[in-house]
Amino acid sequence: MLIGRSVRIAVCVSAAVAVSLAALAQASARPRPPEPDRTPPSQPTNLHVTAVTQTSVTLAWSASTDNVGVRSYSLWHEGLAGVVSVAHPQTTATWSSLRPGQTLTFRVTAFDAQYNASTPSAPVTVTTVADTNPPSAPSGLTVGTTTASKVLLTWNSGTDQFDPVRHEILVNGVPTHDAVSNVPAGTNPQPPVQSAWVRQLDPATSYQFSVRAIDPSGNVSESSNAVSATTQASADTSAPTSPTLLSAFDGGTSFCPEELWLRWSASTDPEPGSGIEYEVRVNGSINEVIPGGTQTVAYTDVLGANTVTIVAVDQAGNASAPSNALTVMTNWAPGGCGL
Repeated sequence: MLIGRSVRIAVCVSAAVAVSLAALAQASARPRPPEPDRTPPSQPTNLHVTAVTQTSVTLAWSASTDNVGVRSYSLWHEGLAGVVSVAHPQTTATWSSLRPGQTLTFRVTAFDAQYNASTPSAPVTVTTVADTNPPSAPSGLTVGTTTASKVLLTWNSGTDQFDPVRHEILVNGVPTHDAVSNVPAGTNPQPPVQSAWVRQLDPATSYQFSVRAIDPSGNVSESSNAVSATTQASADTSAPTSPTLLSAFDGGTSFCPEELWLRWSASTDPEPGSGIEYEVRVNGSINEVIPGGTQTVAYTDVLGANTVTIVAVDQAGNASAPSNALTVMTNWAPGGCGL
């Protein structure tokens, strides 16, 4: 009986081994799957500019090669969002929606079907065609409310092919930084009718006002019609004390207009009952006016350095010396606020 069992076990083991060997031989006979393609295309060469306008750049390059095949090319610039992609064998692309006088550095990258990326091409720097045409002149300038130190002006906006334009107010023929627009920073497109308060005027004094428009390239329009106004009388000649700017930082989300979070100490005024307003000045110009408060979240459309000071002004237009200055750096993708 033991001999019979041993024979049956030996036969079973031999059969199992035979099956395993047959399966192994069959597996070895099947073709192996191909290795994935990890070889990138060759570097595109000879990137060059073929056409330039005020708002676009067209570039071309020499084709890349690949062990399997080039699929597409992507034209890109480190300072701009997105890419312009074209299918191989096309070797030219146009980047649009640029601004006049804008300097840009482009590269192109080749991709194969497995999205293996080539080494980027050598860079090419190009400047779009400059804008030399001024905006249209603002019109219909009128005088509204007048106080001892302020005059409200309203006008029809100047227009330009390349918005947004900004407006500069002239007092007795001289541009002033003592004006604050009623249009919030970063508004684009600009409203067709705008207004602004001219501030820190002397009581009982006659002034002449005009407005001109300036486009993003710095071209200046002709001046609007001129208007005159006389401020009300006031016996107050004492200025408030200077505030201290306690903190200033970028509290936004890196989009234009960016937030400026500001806090300052309160000023005092020798004249009892004279309400104090605080001018928030960015790079010397009034950004907004805060009546009585000592903190605000202001908005700026200035890319880069924003040097902030606070000036206290009473109702007679007497202004304190500026506070200490603090600088806030803003950074957003090009194109924000039309920049």
